[in-house]
Amino acid sequence: MASSIPETKPNGPLFFWAQVFYLSKLLEFGDTLLIILGGSIRRLSFLHVYHHATVVVMCYLWLRTSQSLFPVALVTNASVHVIMYGYYFLCAVGIRPGWKRVVTDCQIVQFVFSFAVSGRMLYLHFFGSGCSGILGWCFNAGFNASLLALFVNFHAKSYASRKRTKVEGVDYHDDNKVKGS
Repeated sequence: MASSIPETKPNGPLFFWAQVFYLSKLLEFGDTLLIILGGSIRRLSFLHVYHHATVVVMCYLWLRTSQSLFPVALVTNASVHVIMYGYYFLCAVGIRPGWKRVVTDCQIVQFVFSFAVSGRMLYLHFFGSGCSGILGWCFNAGFNASLLALFVNFHAKSYASRKRTKVEGVDYHDDNKVKGS
């Protein structure tokens, strides 16, 4: 077992970009607040509000504890958001891409990937040279597990019903809303 765990100092370009990432999560949460204040609360799901509120705490803990895995999480999460916001941008300009499910699949893969990478961090923490931010990692692991469960549930509800209606020969769903209602 590692006798002393190195403490990474929160400075340099990596921490600068981690701070920018953290600030972007504050903006995303601000977007959620604007939706609520604008009276469009029915547009929000528990998953949306929970995710945007808790990810701010997670990013803060990454920075506060100098969590060793945060660079990997930052890159994978930012990559998923590029795909997701690309999809939303196309929808906003009137183009409905046929790959909405891919966005959800990418989010699920991100959480599964985080657990795979976490195994390496735990090994280094307990048997190797050590890693910073194990308490931040604990919060992150619990949060990612809850998000994985919520996204898998969302995936099952959103796409299983589409498959069923397509098998019957008609697709009655458009972004999880029954046409005509």
